[in-house]
Amino acid sequence: MKRYLLWLICPFVLSAFFTNCEAQKEVSTKPENYSTRKMLLRDEGLSQLSFINIANPTANWFVPVPAGRDIQLVGKGRVLIGTGKGYEERQISTGSKVYEDTSFAGTITARRLRNGNTLLGGLNWQGKQGIVLVEINSAGNLLRTMVYPGFNYLRLVRETPSGTFLITANNVVFEGNMKGDIIWKALVTGVREPHAWQALQLSNGHTIVSSGYSKNLQIFGTDGKLVDTITGPAEVHPHFYSGFQVLNNGNYVVANWQGHGPKFGASGTQVLEYAAKGKLVWYWKQDPAKFSSLQGIIVLDGLDITRLHVEDATGRLTPVPKR
Repeated sequence: MKRYLLWLICPFVLSAFFTNCEAQKEVSTKPENYSTRKMLLRDEGLSQLSFINIANPTANWFVPVPAGRDIQLVGKGRVLIGTGKGYEERQISTGSKVYEDTSFAGTITARRLRNGNTLLGGLNWQGKQGIVLVEINSAGNLLRTMVYPGFNYLRLVRETPSGTFLITANNVVFEGNMKGDIIWKALVTGVREPHAWQALQLSNGHTIVSSGYSKNLQIFGTDGKLVDTITGPAEVHPHFYSGFQVLNNGNYVVANWQGHGPKFGASGTQVLEYAAKGKLVWYWKQDPAKFSSLQGIIVLDGLDITRLHVEDATGRLTPVPKR
């Protein structure tokens, strides 16, 4: 059953959503660590990567980056970002670029695997048709190619603990193995072309998907049927739910992207945190002078930036054991 969040709004004007009235306090109870939260944010509208320290804004930085998708902690104090030609690694302390691979023009998504290699994804790419994934080593050498034919769209890929891959492909999310077989799939609901963004498996066997233009988080059962949705309220202007993270407390933080280009900084509230049952418990309103349209997020609280992080069996980011 679709979940709608019921909100109490202060009298007279909707803008009171951001005031300190008693009703707003009740529905917007903040996590204990909200005032010290640190975040990495990828802004598609400005092609920008930034670091935000809510408690110490003097530590914030903002750097231009190539267009691309996804964002990941890869150890040594670095963050990986996908680009249209491969990927970059940047220092979290400063945003400075410390490594890049530009050998794979046509890259749509990039992700560091548990084994330390990097997975790149493209569409009708590398001489193959459909969704094409390639695994490369640190030297950029091609180790393996996987193909899922018949698809004409790709966004993000997530490696599961069992070594399969969760892939978003417009109105389809599916789990595939290394042979190119599809072993599970579901249809994203809401609009005909949602451009679904990211999928993760949860510990209860469900799969949660940020649904893009369907502007919600959609949760599917093992049978591929929709179990629940999370969105709203209208005052945050849900537009396109993109990169998200499962926090240690089980909450979901998601980027609420607002549009292409540099003029969306005042549109919507672009960082939203929901409790697992759907209540909006925290939000961060971006500075329109510094941001346009956020697409990716990593909340750094409790994470060790010296270690490579991937999602575990609960969907939470966890460090990969040192080899």
